[in-house]
Amino acid sequence: MKVDIIYPALKRANILFLKLRRIVKWLFSLAALACVIVNLLVKGKPWSIVVLWSLLSAWNLFFSPDSIEFNLISQTVKTVFYVCILLGLIDVCLAPGWSMFVIPIILFAALILTTIFLIADYQSQLANTMPLMWLVVFSLILTAISLTDIMDLSWPMIVLGSIALSVLFLFIFFHNDFIRELKKRFHTN
Repeated sequence: MKVDIIYPALKRANILFLKLRRIVKWLFSLAALACVIVNLLVKGKPWSIVVLWSLLSAWNLFFSPDSIEFNLISQTVKTVFYVCILLGLIDVCLAPGWSMFVIPIILFAALILTTIFLIADYQSQLANTMPLMWLVVFSLILTAISLTDIMDLSWPMIVLGSIALSVLFLFIFFHNDFIRELKKRFHTN
């Protein structure tokens, strides 16, 4: 029995990317190990945690691209997720006291940007709204927590809550389209 290989041959650019990815994986691993060792030997603040998250973020954003949800909305939300956690780690590990002012600004900018992406090409981007929905839910939860005494209420948090509610009303206004997308996403057959 003879088996025919019907897959197309890899292009030169793909082969170069795979080689670059292998080299970068080893460089990132060595850099992460070196940072942890130096941080443990020098002691002091745990700056290596920030470096490790930065390396992981760079790897996932640039060298390990998504193969399923690769669209503007998903990639924007994914990037904002990595940036917000990085800012939170910098706040906790290195310089405390400022991240709960800056992170809401980044979140409401991402909400505005992803909503523009959705409205600009509504029919084709409708299938990509799940990350935007998760961003709205996260923003509303963060705003609700800031209304308690756990976190300080600042103007970026108020703007974040207002924009998240506006996008939620957009979902409610076009609820038939979004419910249909949710049924596609969470089918039970």
